Amino acid sequence: MLIREEATDFKPIIAAFQGGEPVTVRFAFPARNTLRTINSMIAQLLSNRDRIFLLESLITIIRECVYNAVKANAKRLFFEREGGDITDRARYDSLIQEFKDKVIMNFNEMQSDLEMSVYRADFTITPDTEGFKISVINNVPLIPSETTRIEDRINAAGKYTDFNEVYEEMYDDTEGAGLGIILTILILRNCGVKNSFSIASDGAKTITSFKIPDLLRPQELSSRVKTQITDQISVLPTFPTTTIELLDMCDQPKSTLGKLGERISTDPSLTADILKLANSAGFFSTRKINSIGDALVRIGLKNLKYMLIAASSRTILEKRFKKFETIWAHCIKTAVYARELSLALGLRGIEDQAFICGLLHDMGKIVLLSVDLDITNRIAEIVEQHRIRTTTVIEEISIGISHSMIGKLIADKWNFSDFLIEGIESHHSPQQSK
Repeated sequence: MLIREEATDFKPIIAAFQGGEPVTVRFAFPARNTLRTINSMIAQLLSNRDRIFLLESLITIIRECVYNAVKANAKRLFFEREGGDITDRARYDSLIQEFKDKVIMNFNEMQSDLEMSVYRADFTITPDTEGFKISVINNVPLIPSETTRIEDRINAAGKYTDFNEVYEEMYDDTEGAGLGIILTILILRNCGVKNSFSIASDGAKTITSFKIPDLLRPQELSSRVKTQITDQISVLPTFPTTTIELLDMCDQPKSTLGKLGERISTDPSLTADILKLANSAGFFSTRKINSIGDALVRIGLKNLKYMLIAASSRTILEKRFKKFETIWAHCIKTAVYARELSLALGLRGIEDQAFICGLLHDMGKIVLLSVDLDITNRIAEIVEQHRIRTTTVIEEISIGISHSMIGKLIADKWNFSDFLIEGIESHHSPQQSK
């Protein structure tokens, strides 16, 4: 097995890993380069085994395990620095509160102290013919109170399928939220991995491990919120007749901007939406557009079709759900960046498709926020606390469906083009796109 300290060159460990060897990355603190190397190895391993769809879930789990191991080391270092015995129950409660206030809330400040200490953590990948095993080992043993706390959470995880219930019933603010273990087990279960996660101590170190088999049996999750969301999508209206007629006109070779402008002008609401989009940040100009004719000249015939789709989608969603202007503003910026990136990378011919994908990629989030704002606020809190890269993983185990999938369901209902459906569905996991 090849072992590399985080401060050294990672090229040998990548080469050994590519050769099928078990490899270990050793670190005192999970620096960005360390996490990037781990993520790269996981992505390559999953890609080779045709399991790339697990990437975000595994990165979330691995980060949780890595930070828990380092926090356990930091706790020992803190107790030593404060002159306290971690096994002394008389001082434990007061010191653990200080640890939370001084260290957990400012964790990055411990990096230099940990790097100068004897405390280390090992991240190990061990592949075999049936899957692969992930282990995170830190060089301190568990104390009895930690063992009890861990066992309680592992046992509790078995009775939950909805992370929202976990948050309400199991939140413990003594040393942090205390939900990371249950979070990990629920994500694994959602991936089709059961009874694989374990944390054990041998008196000298603590070993956290789980195995990902090549044969997975994902579990379908459901909840009140998921049912409510899918029910609402099922009764969304289709595009209005005017929009359908205009979309058909856009596909006809003899259509002109003049004819399209005349037809759009018969619908005041659609006219207002097109003018709003033409004056948005998506079309750079210092001159305000006030007429539909000028708007169509700025937008162009190719973009008009996508503007009609975007305008109608927005109108339908805003009539049924609350208005979330910040999401629409984000979508417009994303659309502009997507188009400019397409042009900068020489991908001419797809810039308009990139634009509309950016414009509509988060429409599922509008539905999610409108149905249960408390849950979405809770998801945002969990994502921040656990340093999770995307809300999608937590959405899936909290409500059984992500905002990306909600968007896909809406796009399916409205018969969007395949590229647009795929862009909406995969905007948080582009490696899964076809």
